[in-house]
Amino acid sequence: MKSKILYVLNPVSGSGIDRDAILISLEKLAGDSQFEVFETKGKNDPKQIREKILKDKPDQLWIGGGDGTIRMVASAMGNTDIPLAIIPIGSANGLAKCLEINDTEDAFSAIRSGKTQKLDVLKINNEICLHLSDFGFNAGLIKKFEEEESERGMMAYFRSSLKQFQEMKPYSFQIKINGDEIKTQAKMLIIANGDRYGTGAIINPAGKLDDGKLEIIALNPDGIDEMAEISVAMFRGNLDESEVVQIWSGEEAVISNPDGADLQIDGEIMPETDRIEVICEANKLRFFSLKEN
Repeated sequence: MKSKILYVLNPVSGSGIDRDAILISLEKLAGDSQFEVFETKGKNDPKQIREKILKDKPDQLWIGGGDGTIRMVASAMGNTDIPLAIIPIGSANGLAKCLEINDTEDAFSAIRSGKTQKLDVLKINNEICLHLSDFGFNAGLIKKFEEEESERGMMAYFRSSLKQFQEMKPYSFQIKINGDEIKTQAKMLIIANGDRYGTGAIINPAGKLDDGKLEIIALNPDGIDEMAEISVAMFRGNLDESEVVQIWSGEEAVISNPDGADLQIDGEIMPETDRIEVICEANKLRFFSLKEN
């Protein structure tokens, strides 16, 4: 019996992408397998994907999109152990970068290799997080960019960045982790499964996607000099050595957000919340990967 491959494609993900050329390459890669494309429509997608998985029982799921699309598909999978392949065509491909998949050619190589890696999943209240979530600055930037109705693209993103820089302020947080209760202030508080953003900036130097732990990183730079220090440290991979950074690690945590900082999960803005519970569920999903253990 032929194996079945379901390719879930977000047709509006990213920009400047030759989706037709990628599709031709994927069809060749599928070979004799039964290959089907499901295009997301932005409405009832998780339900339809879940129904399709239960009905067709694909042997592999290939996902064309960014972190948000991957998260959506993963949330629809339930407890199935179908291997997932990331085709990184989103505007943010952070999870792919964590798996050493930097472009579509890397994605094809990962599929050909057949090598998979079991990844942890973070459960944040009733949502799942595969890559990174955060309160504060970055979430506010994403929110401003989404609210920019008149224009998209890099210029709109740049303008949103300037507005967010001008409004950047510290927020108060209360964290319970490993039996400790911590009060801290941060302009950005990250809840991390992965180790880096799609830009390549390493936000979580000690983080591993399969270690059964989450990390919480508090960034609270004061002034341009400390912001520059943090930026350089992220690209050098030694953020944990900075004096203006605090990092905690554990299997679960509770975070109170009394100042109402914005929250994003894998690139998606969440409704306002003053408290989250985070649990790391170890070795939950299987992804094709080029990362060496």
